[in-house]
Amino acid sequence: MGVRVWRADLDRPERPEWWHCLSAAEREKAEALAEPLARRRYVAAHAALRAVLGRLCRLPAGRLVFGAGESGRPCLRTPAGRRRPDFNLSHSGRWALIAVTEPGGRVGVDVERVRDDFDHLEMARRMYQPEEAARVLAAGPEAGLAEYFRLWTAKEAYVKASGAGLAGLRDVLVRPDAGTCARSRGGSVSSRSLPGSAAAVRWLDVAPGYAAAVLTTASTPAPRTG
Repeated sequence: MGVRVWRADLDRPERPEWWHCLSAAEREKAEALAEPLARRRYVAAHAALRAVLGRLCRLPAGRLVFGAGESGRPCLRTPAGRRRPDFNLSHSGRWALIAVTEPGGRVGVDVERVRDDFDHLEMARRMYQPEEAARVLAAGPEAGLAEYFRLWTAKEAYVKASGAGLAGLRDVLVRPDAGTCARSRGGSVSSRSLPGSAAAVRWLDVAPGYAAAVLTTASTPAPRTG
């Protein structure tokens, strides 16, 4: 099943039309953010999502209507008889990723800024499967931190695509094609609580200091960037 991924720089110069294309609910969420930078990046991310989906659906960005599907997952509401693509948005720091797949599929994407303000080894022991925690530990201090985040993005993308939700993260197992995520561009993700729901994952290069992954609930070819 095909998937396309767009990268958006949330710190690029702001445009007035970004705010005007948002829905009332999106503007309310933006205004509720106390930090100006967080508010600005939220607006930029959601305006970018609308721009991408508007082009694909051949509708003005401001006319797109969003709803909630299963498990509260955002979805497009389209006129009767028109098939709608599945999409997912993730943003961290100055970067956002927008992933879109064909109607009938489910896609999940996640991007994370790699941070060192916590004990990633302890978190891996608490949150990850034993073989995953062992890979993080074996990678060493610096590479282990990157491995932790690459595993995390694959898990996040999986629960977003599968609908398992954050509560299902502990059941998710990520297996890179090679020994570690850093040596592999892809791998597989599965969940003990969702038998038969394994999916292929692809890791993406977004920017230095960031980790990212994308998958669909079917096979995931190398994504086309646009």
